[in-house]
Amino acid sequence: MKVAIIGCGWLGERLAKYLSAQGFYTITTTTLAEKLPRLQKISSEAHLLRFGLTADLSFLDAMDAVIFSMPAARNDWHHGFQQLNTDFPKSIFFSSTGIYPQQSGIYTEEYKDNLRNDLVLSEQTVLQKYPKTNILRLGGLMGDGRNLGNFFRNSTPQDPGKAANHIHYEDIIQAVVKILYAEVHAEIFNLVAPVHPTLAEILSLDQGSAKEPPRIVSGEKFIQNFNYTFIHSNPQYFSK
Repeated sequence: MKVAIIGCGWLGERLAKYLSAQGFYTITTTTLAEKLPRLQKISSEAHLLRFGLTADLSFLDAMDAVIFSMPAARNDWHHGFQQLNTDFPKSIFFSSTGIYPQQSGIYTEEYKDNLRNDLVLSEQTVLQKYPKTNILRLGGLMGDGRNLGNFFRNSTPQDPGKAANHIHYEDIIQAVVKILYAEVHAEIFNLVAPVHPTLAEILSLDQGSAKEPPRIVSGEKFIQNFNYTFIHSNPQYFSK
């Protein structure tokens, strides 16, 4: 299978390395020329791609799938993206669970009220061009040294009772592979570890008195649709 990863950042690099090791023909892109040598080591091809500026996009022809991994919270790629004319049989876009309100409650993919405007706009920009795209709303990215212990190494969270809505990158990779092989189109999936410990539990802090119910982003839809068992189910142990 030939897969292009457009916008190869922290997650994209790990995805490319895994897919290449599994025999996928992977094409990676970056907007930074200095990243090309690193990407060339982990993918079949690496290209410089700046939407609206890169004239020759023929390297994207005949792809079986594309994974759009541009920063969902930024809009500097929107205009150029609309000029992309390559057809892709299957497409995935990495969005964020930050799209849901920060208030307490349980948020599923069906929730539509008061969504974060910049993330909604990014999702719509991709869907307008590629209506069959599967949107993956990712929890906080963890793994390979990225964990809450390191994040709060020199500080203390303002709300230690806040629930963790995070996911290990290895589970994201497995989710992507399952979608690549499935006949699934135009779906939205929250990708979040099923266990939601508080920051206090993860960091061994005093939680104090809980002020309100937690904010939980549910990843149950993906678990049920794909009968998926998480490799890393509890963010409390992501650093181990």
